[in-house]
Amino acid sequence: MPQTAPSFSIHFDHEDRSNSVRDVIATREPHSLRTFTPSQAVLAKSAGVFHWTPEGRRLFDFTSGVLVANLGHNPKRWMARFTEYLGWNPSHFNSHEDGFFQAVSLTAYNAITELEAEASRRLVANLQASEGGSRLQTVIWSASGSEAVQKALWACMKRDPKRDGILATRFGFHGKKGLSGAVTGSESDPDRDPRVHFITFPRDECSDIDNPKKAFDPAPYRAELERIW
Repeated sequence: MPQTAPSFSIHFDHEDRSNSVRDVIATREPHSLRTFTPSQAVLAKSAGVFHWTPEGRRLFDFTSGVLVANLGHNPKRWMARFTEYLGWNPSHFNSHEDGFFQAVSLTAYNAITELEAEASRRLVANLQASEGGSRLQTVIWSASGSEAVQKALWACMKRDPKRDGILATRFGFHGKKGLSGAVTGSESDPDRDPRVHFITFPRDECSDIDNPKKAFDPAPYRAELERIW
């Protein structure tokens, strides 16, 4: 589908390869598909806490908390365990022959793999071993944080249909899809859901590093919550 809006691609000096990639994205993807940052950084490779652009510029990654890359990018030990679980070995990738090799199914669809069952068993066991975790009995898998929030809200509202209100902290980010988008941001954002009520999060108190010993007063936040609840 051709783009009807003006190009949102930006160019920087001495970034010919990155500029070319930005142009392709701007002309071959709808603008609504991405969040466009002021830098529109193009990444060629990553390791640990760093990214590298196609031009070789090294960038420190401040997005790991959002994208949940808590182990760093491409950790060797994790990747080794990943390939071990899937049944991959170097000979599978060094061969130039056509054909197939036997390994764990990547697309089981409505079937079940042993690896899926083991992952669910281990996750439940780990959580139940922690304080308060004994109440967790099942796992709802999701493909993203947005999907996880959506499924959690669906499950809660299905459990007690009479309680259809949703509380969300104002200016938080939980995704952009469905109910995860409805609980993101504030009342002034578009695509609101009437079931969502926003409450204030003590952002100023949390970011006040000049006086760390100052006592926190929860009274105004408690009063706001009680007015809604």
